[in-house]
Amino acid sequence: MMTSPRVAATTTRAVVELVVALFGSLLSRRFDFDHQKRPYAAHILPVEIFENLYEKSTREEENILGTRPNVSGCTVTPFFSPESSLTVAESVINDAKTSVDIFTPGVKFWSRERRNDTSCGGVLPSRAMEKESFPVFFALLNAARRNVTVRVLTNKYDEEEVGCDGRVTMKDFLSLAGVQVRYYQSTSFLHAKYIARDGGKVLSISSVNWSRESMRENREAGVILQGRDSLMTKTLFDRASNRAFEYDWKRAQKHTRNIEDITEEEMAIIKGTTSGGVKPAEKEVATENMGRRNDIQNDSSKPFVTKMEPVLLGEGSSIEMFVSPDFSRETLLRFIRSAKKVVYIYTYQITDDEIVDVLIDVSVNKNVKIFVMLSPRVYADWDRKKAGQVQTRLRKAGEGKNIIVYSAPKHFRYSHLKFIVKDGRDGTFETLLMTGNLSPSDFPRGNMFEPCHGKSSCNRANRDVNVLFREKDGAVASKFLEVFEGDLKMSTDYSNPTKY
Repeated sequence: MMTSPRVAATTTRAVVELVVALFGSLLSRRFDFDHQKRPYAAHILPVEIFENLYEKSTREEENILGTRPNVSGCTVTPFFSPESSLTVAESVINDAKTSVDIFTPGVKFWSRERRNDTSCGGVLPSRAMEKESFPVFFALLNAARRNVTVRVLTNKYDEEEVGCDGRVTMKDFLSLAGVQVRYYQSTSFLHAKYIARDGGKVLSISSVNWSRESMRENREAGVILQGRDSLMTKTLFDRASNRAFEYDWKRAQKHTRNIEDITEEEMAIIKGTTSGGVKPAEKEVATENMGRRNDIQNDSSKPFVTKMEPVLLGEGSSIEMFVSPDFSRETLLRFIRSAKKVVYIYTYQITDDEIVDVLIDVSVNKNVKIFVMLSPRVYADWDRKKAGQVQTRLRKAGEGKNIIVYSAPKHFRYSHLKFIVKDGRDGTFETLLMTGNLSPSDFPRGNMFEPCHGKSSCNRANRDVNVLFREKDGAVASKFLEVFEGDLKMSTDYSNPTKY
């Protein structure tokens, strides 16, 4: 049977349109989180605060008031998954008096009801209160119920489940209970993991995602910044991290949930007005308990357990905070180039060729020893392939002498932490903690970033928060090096990463 040219042309056109539609769908699914609406211009400069300026201000206050302020400077408390991350997130939120502002890439229940009908996501509110195992959910709920202003900024994933038939997602539940939830739109992706309490009195910056795996199975790293009068943390908050948060919050999309399908009984549970005693009990976590593993003796046959202890910044120390994508690449590369003798890198992956070029350059031309420990598992296919290629370059350039690359212990699902420790100017110790990876999107090129939504190739820019400690006594650096050295004992020679 012959087909007419018109029918054949119509059929061919239909097939082409179908292929284009499917291909376009694949591209959009690959970046289903990208909802940037307008160009983003870098405008938040790095901010460095010096401890001696802090001490000068307290002396001036003492001269004016005639009394010495009850302060002891800024404390830095490094913490690590899997032993401390969950406790830190709970305690920071539970201790809030007035406000909690949060950057987090994703917000989901840890447990959910499985259904044959996949058109509806989420769980019934009553079931969430009874079965949910994510303690941070209850910490946020309790904060809202004691009239703390809670703002959560996160990403919107196009294929994410939607609550219906009376069921709610974690974002639904929180927003209906009084927590303000919005979707990030300033750049391609929100990658920061950050909690600010009570207007910057306490800051938590880390690599920790809000997933069970990140908090209980991954190797992650973070710090808590806190000062009794909060001068140093408040300045960093006002001039860096909160500038980013407020900018992003104003441009974010509000999360909403229609309540017509939710029964009065279930809404009463969400609002906390039910008489059935479903309201969760306050989960108070004392600060002194956050170091509860300090007395554990490490066994060389088991994962290294870190000691969580506050460190008081010494005289002459400084803290620098910078956010991505704002001038972050220049700041990072300048930091690496300033190494004198040694660099320690413990991170999830390195997929940026220029960063590798700079590492090779300081190793070859400045004779700097570079020790790198990387996750033996990488989740995304492209990242896994690129990471293997980049690390091969590093190893060949170092010839096993000046650059040594290790695979982190396989006790952890992923080694997802991100920090660099090196020697610096005038014999200082410098520790950089990042919420982003050493990748082109976390430290992007340029200072102007156009919307990339729907494009397969684009200069994507993530929002991250980074903090750099410079100290003469190396008290903060020693905490991170302790983890590096502890995990190094169970590491292996580098091999290309696999998927978990």
